[in-house]
Amino acid sequence: MSVDTSRISFGEMVAGASAVALLIFMFLPWYGVSTEVPGFEASVNANAWEAFSFIDILLFLVILVTLGLVGARATGNLPANLPAPLGLIVAIAGAIALVLIVIRIISIPGPDVDIQGVEFGRKIGIFLGLIAAGGITFGGYTAMNERAGAHGHAPAAGPGPRTGPGGPGAAA
Repeated sequence: MSVDTSRISFGEMVAGASAVALLIFMFLPWYGVSTEVPGFEASVNANAWEAFSFIDILLFLVILVTLGLVGARATGNLPANLPAPLGLIVAIAGAIALVLIVIRIISIPGPDVDIQGVEFGRKIGIFLGLIAAGGITFGGYTAMNERAGAHGHAPAAGPGPRTGPGGPGAAA
């Protein structure tokens, strides 16, 4: 089994690199809790693995699907009977990750009570994760369009040779 990076399109490279980035960003702080009660200050952060109970598993599955398909393309072992083109599968997986992260940006996990002096907040990891999920989606979409163009589905580059009156193929 040999890895040939020339088999991987630009979109697949973007998706693969974004999947690796998402995996790394899942270990950064995504949420934080800080308190400033008189006489006591504390701050606690949670990464994606600590803050979620199920979404982290789904994000990890998106990473595995993306890296698995890109790795299969690089080694030339991509199954011929995929239910959809590789780019479409990666784009859909990335879109799922993107939606899940957007939902968790809007709805912070934590208690629904308002405790005086306690703040729940978003940290840098969730925003970097959002960018990485967007990269997976963009990479899958780009790969889908690149592969479609490679198989004769691209629009014509311009007008062909003129064969009408006055063209090279016209009768004199």
